Amino acid sequence: MEIERKFLVKELPERLEQYPCRHIRQVYVSADPVIRARQKDEDYILTVKGEGFLQREEFELPLNRDQFKRLAAKAEGQSIEKDRYCIPFGKHTIELDIFAPPFAPLILAEVEFESVEEAEAFQPPCWFGEDVTGENEYTNAAMSQKRLDIPPVAPGRYRHFKGKEYEVIAMASHSETLEPMVVYRALYGEGGIWVRPAAMWNEQVEHEGRKVRRFSPIE
Repeated sequence: MEIERKFLVKELPERLEQYPCRHIRQVYVSADPVIRARQKDEDYILTVKGEGFLQREEFELPLNRDQFKRLAAKAEGQSIEKDRYCIPFGKHTIELDIFAPPFAPLILAEVEFESVEEAEAFQPPCWFGEDVTGENEYTNAAMSQKRLDIPPVAPGRYRHFKGKEYEVIAMASHSETLEPMVVYRALYGEGGIWVRPAAMWNEQVEHEGRKVRRFSPIE
């Protein structure tokens, strides 16, 4: 059972860099019911959550890297990335999440409890903002399903960060979710035609120790 309260953050606490921090990437195989695959540094976890906000059932299973990648390829909506700082606060630990684009500059703080009574009696620090525990729009599952303002991808030739070249044919919309999609074809082999979410097309990935664009236009 997970018992947790969630808050907006008015300002960051002092000396934030002194606290442990891990980078999290998570995707949702399903937003309802919530089935989440999460990468936390080099750890991978599958989580199934029940209904509710303050209190709900939660089950976790370990994954390996390949299993996570296969689930991520089938995920609904947007992936979510954030840096999580773990800050001691009395007998509790505040999990402070600083979200990466496209959800930046959102910052949320979560605190877990042993009982509902303990959660209701909790007095937050002065740098906490509004309590959004019961607001669905601040659940990561709901955030992952939001339609975002994603820059259009212009037709033309692009190079994948691994070196192969492609031609963007057009933009399209997913028939069920209306998510923006890129229709493109390979400029090698049999020239297969593919479809990829525009958010994924535009995102940056880590390659050889640095952040690069997944696809770069060829001038």
